[in-house]
This record gives sequence, structure tokens and C-alpha cells, in this order.
Amino acid sequence: MTTPSARCFSPLDMARRKPQPPAAPKPSRGAAPEAEPRPASAADAIRPGKLRKSERMRSMYEQGMRISRMLPEARLVGLTLLGYANFQTGQIHARWRPTAEQLSYATGLTVGQVLVQVQVLTSRGWLTEHTLTRGPRAGSVALQLFIPAAVLEQIRDRAVQATAEAAETSS
Repeated sequence: MTTPSARCFSPLDMARRKPQPPAAPKPSRGAAPEAEPRPASAADAIRPGKLRKSERMRSMYEQGMRISRMLPEARLVGLTLLGYANFQTGQIHARWRPTAEQLSYATGLTVGQVLVQVQVLTSRGWLTEHTLTRGPRAGSVALQLFIPAAVLEQIRDRAVQATAEAAETSS
């Protein structure tokens, strides 16, 4: 016995079909109004984002590294540098700044790989170097960890979505 099989479509059938209009985006319930405009250019996207008073640098930086599309080596070096940084400001004081050899030992990467990943973090807006102008270490170079504005907005959007989903499931 044979059973009727489902119809197989040919390329000719696919060419004859009418395309469906794109679906209108659904408005999200409970979404907070945006306080900052979305970055318009690449320079705006990698500029340092400003944390709100309720946000902590350490946790936001970790979340940002997780959702970033950087290579694992760059994320590893970034998270290792986070261990040396001030938990509120992200500044790595010149006195406690790790050398490339120390980062190499801590991450298991070669010194050359560490230097390349530090450059990647710098070019993508996650890390900056600046010269101290005041205090006993004036003239020395300190590192500063930042979260790019575009990534910071993604983190905030995910938090809003998670809050909305939690509210829907508890209702």
C-alpha cells in the first residue's frame, strides 16, 4: 500500500509564489524609554559609555565581555585586567599595572598574544591608556577599562527584557 505523500515543491513553484509583506515590529511591553540615543557611527559606538549610579563597573564589564563578539583571547585578557582594576571606576593605577609577562602568566597566552589582545581591546574601546598628571606618580601611564556605549545599551536592553519576562511569568 502506498500512502499519499506530501507535495514536493519545485523551483518553478517557488518562483511563482507571492512574497509576504514583512511583519510589523511588535511594541515591547514595559520597555523603559531610552535615555540616550543609539550610536550613529563606529566612533560613537566605541566611545566610552556612562554608567548610571545604580550600575557597577565590575558586573557591567563582565556582562559586556560575555556578549561582545571578540575572540576568546581578547575577552580573557580583558577579564584578567578587570581583576587589577578598581571595581567602581575601572582604573588600573600605574603602581598596580600588570606587565605583559604577568598577563601572559595569568592567561596562559604568549607575551605577543597578550600585546595583540591589549591592542584589540584598545581599538574597540574597552581599554585606554592615559598619563597621570597629578600626585606622586605624575607622568606614569595608567590603564582605564571602559564599556563601549553600544555594548552598554545592549546590556541595558537585555536587563529590561529580562525584567519584562519575569513580570510576565509571575503574573
